[in-house]
Amino acid sequence: SSGINAEYGELGELCRGTMEAVDVYDKFPFSEPLTFDDAFIFGEMVQILMKLEAFDDARLEKALIGYGTVMGWNSLDTYVRKLENAYKSAVLKNVYCAVNNKNQGDSDVQQFFRAKMWM
Repeated sequence: SSGINAEYGELGELCRGTMEAVDVYDKFPFSEPLTFDDAFIFGEMVQILMKLEAFDDARLEKALIGYGTVMGWNSLDTYVRKLENAYKSAVLKNVYCAVNNKNQGDSDVQQFFRAKMWM
């Protein structure tokens, strides 16, 4: 599968930093469970979408979840701050719960959201 990864990487490089690169990466055949190769592709998507401030693009949430699932919640710190500054609480809540395997309705999760002011 690393041949496939290299091809997607090369295609993504050709249109580096653009929505076209995100379109290419979004077609990547992600593994189940996710791997570090998947995290690389998700990370590229996240970087581009965040740089372009495409906070409402549904692929951003998917990519943040994929990247965070492999690399851990703390790996998303920089992006979380940017999304907080853009008042994207819904995205943050969905990503937090998916990455940490939590339910939004749980009282400890609700308490965390209140502390973060993600209401």
